[in-house]
Amino acid sequence: MTPRTCAFARFRRPWASVAVVVALAMALGGCARESESELLASAKNFVERKDLKAAIIQLKSVLQKNQQSGEARLLLGQVLLQSGDASSAAVELSKARELQVDDDRVVPDLARAMLLAGEAPKVLSQFGDTKLRSDKPAAALASTLAGAHMLQGNLEKAAAAINEALQAEPTNAGAITLQARLKAASGDTAGALALLDGVLGREAGNLDAGMFKGDLLRLAKADPAGALAAYQQVVTANTSSVPAHSAVMTVLMAQGRADDAKLQMAQMKSIAPNHPDTLFFAAQLAYSDKDYKTTREIADRILKMVPDSPRVLELAGAAEYQRKDYGQAEALFIQAVKAAPTALLPRQLLAQTLLRTGQPERGIEALQPLLDAPKTDVNTLTLAGEAYLQLGDAKRAEETLKRASSAAPDDARLRTALAVSQMVRSGDSKQSLQALEALAASDGGQRANLALLSARLRQNDVPGALRVIDDLQAKQPDQPLPYLLRGRIQMLQKDTASARKNFEAALSKDARYFPAVASLAALDVTDGKLDAAKQRLQALVQADPSNVQPRLALAELAARTGAPVVEVTQRLTEAVKANPNEARAHAALVMQLISSNDSKAALTAAQAGVAALPDNANTLTALAQAQLASSEAQQAMLTYRRLVSMQPTRVQHTLGLAEAQAANKDWDDANRSLRRALELQPNLMPAQRALVVVAIQRGRPQDGLPVAREMQKAQPTDSTGYVMEGDLEAAAKNWDGAIAAYRGALQRSTPTEAAVKLHRSYLAAKRQPDADKFATDWQRDKPKDVAFRFYLGDAALFVKDYAGAETHYRAVLQASPQHAVAMNNIAWLMVQQGKPGALDMANKANTLSPDRAVILDTLAFAQAAEGQLPAAVETQKRAVALSPKDPNLRLALAKFLLKSDKKALALAELEELSGLGDKFASQAEVRELMKQAK
Repeated sequence: MTPRTCAFARFRRPWASVAVVVALAMALGGCARESESELLASAKNFVERKDLKAAIIQLKSVLQKNQQSGEARLLLGQVLLQSGDASSAAVELSKARELQVDDDRVVPDLARAMLLAGEAPKVLSQFGDTKLRSDKPAAALASTLAGAHMLQGNLEKAAAAINEALQAEPTNAGAITLQARLKAASGDTAGALALLDGVLGREAGNLDAGMFKGDLLRLAKADPAGALAAYQQVVTANTSSVPAHSAVMTVLMAQGRADDAKLQMAQMKSIAPNHPDTLFFAAQLAYSDKDYKTTREIADRILKMVPDSPRVLELAGAAEYQRKDYGQAEALFIQAVKAAPTALLPRQLLAQTLLRTGQPERGIEALQPLLDAPKTDVNTLTLAGEAYLQLGDAKRAEETLKRASSAAPDDARLRTALAVSQMVRSGDSKQSLQALEALAASDGGQRANLALLSARLRQNDVPGALRVIDDLQAKQPDQPLPYLLRGRIQMLQKDTASARKNFEAALSKDARYFPAVASLAALDVTDGKLDAAKQRLQALVQADPSNVQPRLALAELAARTGAPVVEVTQRLTEAVKANPNEARAHAALVMQLISSNDSKAALTAAQAGVAALPDNANTLTALAQAQLASSEAQQAMLTYRRLVSMQPTRVQHTLGLAEAQAANKDWDDANRSLRRALELQPNLMPAQRALVVVAIQRGRPQDGLPVAREMQKAQPTDSTGYVMEGDLEAAAKNWDGAIAAYRGALQRSTPTEAAVKLHRSYLAAKRQPDADKFATDWQRDKPKDVAFRFYLGDAALFVKDYAGAETHYRAVLQASPQHAVAMNNIAWLMVQQGKPGALDMANKANTLSPDRAVILDTLAFAQAAEGQLPAAVETQKRAVALSPKDPNLRLALAKFLLKSDKKALALAELEELSGLGDKFASQAEVRELMKQAK
C-alpha cells in the first residue's frame, strides 16, 4: 500500500486537465478525511518498517489535528529518540507525560532521551526516586540511572543501579551493556566483550551493545576489521542510525578505503543528508581528494550548527593549512584548543602551524599542557624538540627528542632531529657536519638542511650556506623559505638590494608569508621609508585580516617611532577585535595599558581576554599582571594559583604567585612559593633575589644569607650575590658587613646599584669622610654615570641641602639634556628657593614626559608660585586623576583650592583624606586645613 502523506509534485505546465483536477481534489479530500487513529496506525506501521521519516510525518499530522494527543507525543518522542534526535525527543516525551501518559510507558524513554541530551544531573534529580510498576520499564529506567551515575563518575552507584535493573529483568540489554562498560573501564576487555556477545546473541541488532563492541575492538583490541564487522551489523539492523553509519565511516576513512567510504556516504546521505556527521565525513572525503576549498565550505556549514566542534575546527584548519593560509589555520586551531583544552590533536596542529610560520615560542606555549602531563606522546615531544631547535636551545631539544626517540626508535624524522640537536651541542666538527650532510641528502624534509645551514653560517662559510639553500630550494621549489633564508644571508653581507629581491621572491610563492613581509618592512625602516613599511604591513592586514602578526608589527613600529600612546593602544585593540582567539593580541594590549598607567583599562582588557580564552596561560598571566597593577593582590593570587594548577612545572607561574603574595604582604607564603620555584629550577636568580627581599620583609635577614652565599658560589664572578649579602647586612644594621659585601660586589663589576648602596652604608655608619671620598672617586672614574649623580641629588635633597641637590641634578641634565625627572626636580627646588624660571623648567619637563602625576604636581606648584592659581588647580586635578590613590596629590589640590577661595571643593577633598585615618600620616595638617575651609 502506498502511503498517503499529502505531499504532491509540482506540475510542469500551468494548466491541468479535468481528470487531474478531480484526482487532486480526491487526494486532498482523502488527506483531510484520514482520522487520528488511522494516522497513528500508519505511523506505527512505518516504525515497524524502520521508515522513521515517514513515521515522523504522520505523527506531526496527528498533532496538527490534536495537539493534546498524548499517544502521538509519546510515539513521536520514541521515534525521534530512535533517529538520534535526543533533545527533540525529550521535549515530546515531557509533553506526553504532562498529558497523563502512563509513567511506565513514557518515563524510561524520557530519562534516556534526557541522558543522551547531556542532562545526567537532571535525570538523577528527576527520576532517581521514581518507582515503576512493571519489571521491564523499571529495568530500563534503572539502566538509564546507572548510565547517569557513570557519567557523573559515581561508579559505586552505577553498579548498584545496574544490579537493580538486572533484578527486575535479568536479560536487560542496556544494563548488561553498562556492566560491560564497567568491566572495560577496569581493564577487563575480554570480560566486557563476553557480556556484549551475550546481548548480541539474543538481540543481534542491539544498537548500544553493537556499537560498544565495535568501539572496544577498534580502540582497545586494535582490530579494525572486527570493529567494522560489528558496526556493519548494527547498520544492517538500524538503517536509520547516524552514529552507526558514522562508526563505519570512521573505520573506512582510517583504513584509507575511500571508495568504500563513498558508498557508505551515499547511504548516510539518503537517511540524514544534513546531519553534522554526514557533512563531516563528506568534508573528510573532500579533504582526502585534496579538494580543500570544498572541505572548508562544508566545514563552515557544520560550524553554523555546532560552532565549537573540535573535530570540525581541526578539519577546517587542516584545509587552510594545505591552502597555505596559515593565519586562518592558526585561528581555527586556536578555536579547537579552546573547545577542547585537554585534547592532543588541536594543540599539536596549532604547534605545527606556529613552527611553520616561525613562531617556536608560541609553539612551546601551545604544547606546554601536554608536556606537563604525566605521560607525553611521541608527536608532542617531536614537535617540542623541533621548537627548541628553532629557539636555539639545543640542550632542551636533545633531552626532549631523546624521550621521543626511545618510544619510536625507527622514526626517520626523530633520528634527523636528534642528530641535529646533538650536532648543535657538540659543535661543528668535521664528523658532525658529514653526518648532517648525509642526513640532509637522505631526508626529504627541511630540518637537516636548516641545521646544516646554521652550522655553515657559524663557520662563516657563506658559499657552503648558499649551497645548502640551493639543495633546500630543489626539495621545496614552491616554498618561500629558501628565498627568505637567501635574503637573510645577503642582509648579513650588506647586499640589501639582492636581499630585497629574494624577500619579494618569497612573497611571490606565498603572498601572505609574514616573515618576508616583516623583512621587507625592516628594510624600509632602515632606508627611512616609514610610510612604505606601514603600507606593506597594512596591505597584509587587508589581505589576511585575522592574522595578528602584521597588526602587532604595526603597533611595535608605531611605538618604536614615537607615535602617541593612544595610537599604539588603538592598533593593539584592533588586533584583538580582528582575532579574539589570539592570546598574544590580548596580552600585548594589556601590557601596553599597564605601561601607560591605565590600570583600570588594563584590567578590563585582561578580563575580556580571559573571557575569550579562559584556559590560556597568556591571557591568565596578563590578567594577573593587570590585577597587580590595579592593587588587587588577592585576586592576582587566585589567578596565579589557577595557572600553577594548570601548569605546575612552569616556574614563571610560581614566581608570579610569589609576587602576588608579596604584594599582599603574605611573606611566609611568598617565601614558600619562591623555594618551590628554586626546586623547579635551581639557581634561578630572580627567585634567589626575591627570597632575599622576602627575608628582609619578614624581619629575618639571617634566613637570606645562605641564599646570597649560594649565589656567590654558583656565579663567583657575578656581583649580584654580594649585593644581596650587602642588603641583608644593611637590613640587620650591620654596616661594616654591608660595606664589605658591597665592596666585594664592586670588585667583580661596577653596577651603579652597588655604588649607591655602598655610599648609603657609609652614611648610615656615620663615616661621612669615607662616603665623600667614595663619591668623589666614583664621579672621577665614572663621569658618565648619570644614575649615580642623580642619586647624589636625591641624597642631598633628603637632608634638605637644596643648593647641593640642584647642583647634582643640573649635572645630570648637562649629561642627559632630555632627563625629564631631573628637570622636574630642579623646577621644584627652584620654587622652594624662590628662584625665577621654575615654571619654564616645569613646562619643559611636562612636555618631555606628559601625563605623569609627579611632574604635573611640580608644574602646579610652579604655576601657583607665579600666581596662576586657576591653572594650578586644573593641573593638580589632572595629577590626582592620573594617580587617585596618592593622598599627597589630593592634599596639594585642597591647598590650591583654599588659596582660590573655593572652600566647599577644598573641604570635599579634605574630608576624603580624613577618611583615610592612620593610613595618611598628615592628618594633623588635614584637620588644620579643614578648620580653614569651614
